[in-house]
Amino acid sequence: MKNTFKYILIAGLSTFLWACTNPEDVVVRYAASTPKIDTAVVKEAQITYGDSIHLKIAVSDKVAPLSTLVLRVVCNNEVVTSETIRTKGNSMSINRTFKVPFVANRPDNTPVKIYLTETNVSGITKDSIISTTIAKRPAFPELWLVTDGTARGVKLDLTDPVNLIYSIKGLTFGTTISYKLATKVKTPFKKLDWSGLVFGKVGDGVGVTDSISNSVSNASIITTDATLVGISEFTFDALKFTVKVGGKLLEPVTTLDVIADLLLNPASLGSPTGFRGGNIYFGEGVEVTFSNITNLANNLSPDYFQVTGTNTAKFLGKTGLYKAYFLTTANYLYIEPQPEALYPDVVWVCGTGFGRPQSPYASTSSWNWNSPLDYYATRKIANGIYQVTMYCKNEPSTDTNIYGKCDFKFFHKRGWWDGHELWVDTYTLTPPFLGPTGVGGNVKLLSATVLDGVYRFTVNENDKTFTAVKLN
Repeated sequence: MKNTFKYILIAGLSTFLWACTNPEDVVVRYAASTPKIDTAVVKEAQITYGDSIHLKIAVSDKVAPLSTLVLRVVCNNEVVTSETIRTKGNSMSINRTFKVPFVANRPDNTPVKIYLTETNVSGITKDSIISTTIAKRPAFPELWLVTDGTARGVKLDLTDPVNLIYSIKGLTFGTTISYKLATKVKTPFKKLDWSGLVFGKVGDGVGVTDSISNSVSNASIITTDATLVGISEFTFDALKFTVKVGGKLLEPVTTLDVIADLLLNPASLGSPTGFRGGNIYFGEGVEVTFSNITNLANNLSPDYFQVTGTNTAKFLGKTGLYKAYFLTTANYLYIEPQPEALYPDVVWVCGTGFGRPQSPYASTSSWNWNSPLDYYATRKIANGIYQVTMYCKNEPSTDTNIYGKCDFKFFHKRGWWDGHELWVDTYTLTPPFLGPTGVGGNVKLLSATVLDGVYRFTVNENDKTFTAVKLN
């Protein structure tokens, strides 16, 4: 009986030892070795941007199996493309083809570099760089501005050969042009020829396009400058792929009839009922004579105008194109920058508990961006300093919230844009306005605080202060 038990014990132990030596359960360790990049060759000694390169790579490691090869194609310190390739065994050959696109900021005669990093299963790496290929810019001795819907293009002059600047003067376009830039046109009518390079709209900018990947209309670049009487000058930077237009500047208005000069229910407002509006080019320090609006001291935005007479006021903002919205039901003129204006040129305000600084005072705001009844725009009065004048009224909350209903926030853009907002809890505020932490960076008041009056707010980004001065 004892011997039988002994045999069973030996058999069980043997089975256990066999299980523990199962190859699948053993981590294999290899002697230290460094992988090799035996071959790294680019077939092409010279290419033109837009062409492809062909790579032939061979890697090996006599001791440890290979793991991965990381490959990066770099031109002018910019990664054109990258790939991680799974490598197996002790040797492997790889062939790859990559296109080197013609995009902005591609200098002539620039090396195309291929960075290689091979790693074996032990984590040991080997690096290598191939730099045997030169990339050249495509040559285009001519460049043509071809506008949509026109019979022929107009040729641009190479006015700065060193910096690749093409330009033309004497054009007679309106304030908006839709066009493509062609390096080749068809005779005799100078129409766009897709067999040559064509610059069009690519993403949010200018790039090389083609008739296959883009419809003719979708490929067009659209350039607008509403501050001009019309576009008479055009410049294209063929290195940076940027466009500039020029022409005679609009003259700042000296008269404004808020009924005749502003359209009823402007389409730029989400809820335009009762508004007349439009684009108006104001000049800093220029006096404007107003019609169809009375009592200017009460009915003009105090941040943008200094009243100088019964029907005259001087514009305080920087010279430029603004939105003017006249609320007919209140006899009040709102002024704000263009909707796409961003910080640091402007800071926008949205929230509740404020309204226009006009008697009789009323809180009209809401957490919306439909019309000037909902939001406000500050005026930039110096670098990093912004001013806005608003009527504020605080009412106790009807729920358990400890903060009142006067609650607003400053934004770097007109509209909801998470991550691009001004958080006043990091500022020093003038009491009774608060910037408590944990409430989204809003300006708030305690629920029991009584507040009813016109305040001029100054936001100073330089010293992180938020100052409120009661005007009445």
